Amino acid sequence: MSARLLLPFVLALSAALPAAASELPCRAGDDDPGRPRIGLALGGGGARGFAHVAVLKELERLRVPVDCIAGTSMGALVGGLYASGLGADEIETKMRELDWPRMFNDRLERPQRTFRRKRDEDLALIPGKPGIGNEGVKLAGGVLSGERVLLLLEQLTQPVATRADFDDLPIPFRAVATDLNSGQAAVLGEGNLAQAMRASMSIPGAFKPVVIDGRVLLDGGLVNQVPVDVVRAMGADIVIAVDVGTPLAKLDESANLFQIIDQISSFMTVGSARAQLDALGGRDIAIRPPLADQVATTDFGKLDLALQIGEQSLAAVRPQLAALGVEAGRYDTLAAARPAPAADVPVVHFVRLDNRSRYDDTFLLSRIDIAPGQPLDTGRLQRNLLELYGLETMDQVSYDLVEENGQAGVVVTVVPHRHGPNYLETGLSLYSDFSGDFFVNLRAGVLRAPVNRLGGELRGLLQLGDEPGLLVDYYQPLGVEGDYFFISQASYESPKFGLFDDNGERLANYRVPNFGIDVAVGREFGNHGAATLGLRRRYGEVELEIGNPQFNGLDFDQGEVELALTYDRIDSTYLPRAGTYAVLSSVLSRTGLGADTDYTQSNLDLVSARAIGKHSGFGGFRYHVTSDDDIPVPGLFRLGGLTRFAGYRPNERLAQNYALAYAGYTYELGRVLSRSAVLGGTIELGRTWGRGQDLDDGASELHGSVYFGFDSWLGPLQLGYGIREGGEGILLLELGRPR
Repeated sequence: MSARLLLPFVLALSAALPAAASELPCRAGDDDPGRPRIGLALGGGGARGFAHVAVLKELERLRVPVDCIAGTSMGALVGGLYASGLGADEIETKMRELDWPRMFNDRLERPQRTFRRKRDEDLALIPGKPGIGNEGVKLAGGVLSGERVLLLLEQLTQPVATRADFDDLPIPFRAVATDLNSGQAAVLGEGNLAQAMRASMSIPGAFKPVVIDGRVLLDGGLVNQVPVDVVRAMGADIVIAVDVGTPLAKLDESANLFQIIDQISSFMTVGSARAQLDALGGRDIAIRPPLADQVATTDFGKLDLALQIGEQSLAAVRPQLAALGVEAGRYDTLAAARPAPAADVPVVHFVRLDNRSRYDDTFLLSRIDIAPGQPLDTGRLQRNLLELYGLETMDQVSYDLVEENGQAGVVVTVVPHRHGPNYLETGLSLYSDFSGDFFVNLRAGVLRAPVNRLGGELRGLLQLGDEPGLLVDYYQPLGVEGDYFFISQASYESPKFGLFDDNGERLANYRVPNFGIDVAVGREFGNHGAATLGLRRRYGEVELEIGNPQFNGLDFDQGEVELALTYDRIDSTYLPRAGTYAVLSSVLSRTGLGADTDYTQSNLDLVSARAIGKHSGFGGFRYHVTSDDDIPVPGLFRLGGLTRFAGYRPNERLAQNYALAYAGYTYELGRVLSRSAVLGGTIELGRTWGRGQDLDDGASELHGSVYFGFDSWLGPLQLGYGIREGGEGILLLELGRPR
């Protein structure tokens, strides 16, 4: 072929090469081909990643332009926020504002839960619910779904949420995750930015994997701890790599199993980081903040220390970094040339649902309060989504901001638990008064949720131990709004109670086996409370176990109607530190409903608490009265225990009527994974009175208590000492005991 014929191909090739190079993300947005492009590779390390912010602040101070970023795990979080347009100071401010322990606790705070989920606590069940099916027990892919983390990232990246290509961010970005099925790195450069960042942080065992485009993704640190190669592939001429990973521990033959397992898992991240850093060239810069054991991956309360160590690590490389800086005018020009994040809150023109759950679309959409044609209220939307997640049947409830035909819209994605819809429920209760009574009960059952597209739930629960029982429970929201509901229960129970004299000496022990049904309709008022109207029909008898046969052989029939109004916005019904709880009810027992006798009971229970730092005070009032007719033993009020005449054992006293006012104080000793441990005490003043008497006829009783309480994973734990005026003190231990 002649030179004349080759000329067009040579010209075409010479024109194509610069064009191909300019398409690399790091090289876009700047027409100066001579300026070296600078890329950041930010490694994973949990709370140690706070040191990344110190590096970003130094780069800004030295006016070092950042042309592209790749991040792994915490590096993906910090790098993604920086790439979305937030400055280093803004990122630091956001991180200081976050309640990090809350971020790593997906469960809704109790006041925000639905009335149904609050009532589940009355059964004292363990929160974790594995799935169960024909193949046996199915465990979740991680302890946390990461719902709060994902919604936080959605909020922080909202100004760039409609940019599906990460090259269109103010700074081109890549998040690095691990493909669970191939074991290879998954480099995420498009889609939902928040979702990509969340996928990169899917620490095995802690967070459930994230599914993106059919790939099941885990934490990127497993295969690419410091993604130098990713930044290089984006077109970076010079890579600034920041390694905040935890170094290998120094172990000897005395190392325990957990230390060995942790060390083995560290082999992957440390080896990956070493391989990437060894690939750095002469112009590249490696920064390794000497965090050592001063800041662990879970030390999210040590932000200041991590920043300080990060700043100290820059001294050795500051001359190299300074050499990459540009003059102020050039720096501002480069910043201005970047695609700017949206300055205004988007106006929502449409709402669409990507519903992968068993719930009906109308059921879900009725709980999402978005007004088309109005600016997006992010706070309200996120509250809506958290409340949907609070049904406790979802792996993820998230949203995407999308732009279609020039209009912004919201796409809400609902992903059910992959181990549902049948859940294994378990519980343990233990009680001891250290002077004769020791009860242990184990509970196990199955919850199917939902059983239909309107959110119905069916539960079967068996209790074995000293107080055996069986419960079958069906709950059904009525209509798509779900504000109204129907509930029915069939149950058998066999509780114990003791009979004591005025000096606290035991006279007898009784068992009360009984069975029956309860049905009720109700109206929920958001997550504040509910009104219910119920019908109860039960049959049973009182059986003597030992001692005085005063009640032995008493058969009873109950036929009751109950109207109850409940306000429930307290953080814990067992260990209250903040909020208010009130129940006002009236019970009508009628022979026409099958009861042995006619009587009416009026009941009021009220408690309110307020916390100031670690200190909390609470006060309450109980008022329970019965009409003049005789009532069967099950209809009597059972007294004893904390805030129920603390100087008596639980169920030590039976009364037709009582009134009690109490006040208490708790001091929070600490929190373990958002679960509170407290020391507390109460002062309680009350009266009991009998048939034909009134409040003035009762004798005042002064009681008090001191206790240790812990909201444990097995249920509320209380170890306390109660005493009453003129009586002996009692020591009580309760764990997961329903009230």
